[in-house]
Amino acid sequence: MVRLVPGRQKAMRLTPHRLMRACRFGAILAAASAAVALTGPFRYRDLGLPFPDTVAHALLFYGLTLGATAALPRSRAAEIAVAMVGLGAASEVAQALVGREMSFHDLAGDTAGVVLAYAPVAVGRLRELTRTHPHMTFAELRRIDRRNLRPAQRPVLVLETIG
Repeated sequence: MVRLVPGRQKAMRLTPHRLMRACRFGAILAAASAAVALTGPFRYRDLGLPFPDTVAHALLFYGLTLGATAALPRSRAAEIAVAMVGLGAASEVAQALVGREMSFHDLAGDTAGVVLAYAPVAVGRLRELTRTHPHMTFAELRRIDRRNLRPAQRPVLVLETIG
């Protein structure tokens, strides 16, 4: 319980909304920093990191994927993962356009980071499906998924008069 004392402001309470705003701000800041790091005039060897460039890409995209998943709670994790792999490919093309080396090893590192961030979500979803619909095929599950329905297929609320 928060008690108001004369002359003092009310203490700020932590709510899911405030935490989500902080996650979104952090994700935006991380994405901007990654864009500068990936396309700027920096050379990886100048950083003096103790691991290869591919590992650095994996760590970067692991963090970016976690940040995006936290910042976008209404988006599907699989769609975020696909978008992040696309972002990794786009970053390699952007590096080639600014005169840096485009590398498939770096893209593999980006993809590995995304997969490592997405894997726990996929395993959790599989566990949930095993508990709730253990004998349905994935095609049947896709058919009953309300989020996949086109507007014309969505159930319509029918009002009946009792007479």
